[in-house]
Amino acid sequence: MITKVLSKLKVGSPKVDLVLNTKELTPGSNISGSFHLYGGWVRQRVNRLECDLVKEQAGKKPEFIEPVTTVLMSKTIEANDKTEIPFHYQLPEELPPTTEGITYRLQTKIVFKDDVKSFDHDEIVVTN
Repeated sequence: MITKVLSKLKVGSPKVDLVLNTKELTPGSNISGSFHLYGGWVRQRVNRLECDLVKEQAGKKPEFIEPVTTVLMSKTIEANDKTEIPFHYQLPEELPPTTEGITYRLQTKIVFKDDVKSFDHDEIVVTN
């Protein structure tokens, strides 16, 4: 009972981590890696995994560029389990390079039963 309450409060809840093979890329290049799902203290059902490309500019709200992937699933992650899901994505051709004022990140989210979420952010560097 206590572990379920703590899980709702995100204490000991499952986590997601996007592990990329490289973080420095050119516009139009392919990114690959894998999503690592780590089980928490109790088993929990995952409904979906989402990843979006987001642009951040100094002094402005983060700007959604495009959805990268959505994986619908009905998978149960056991306590302390680890699962890997392959990741592949092609950057848009017209993406301006990273500067001091413009950065990009891949924002990953897993959504569990009862709409509980866990997030991960991975910065990428876009060069010419």
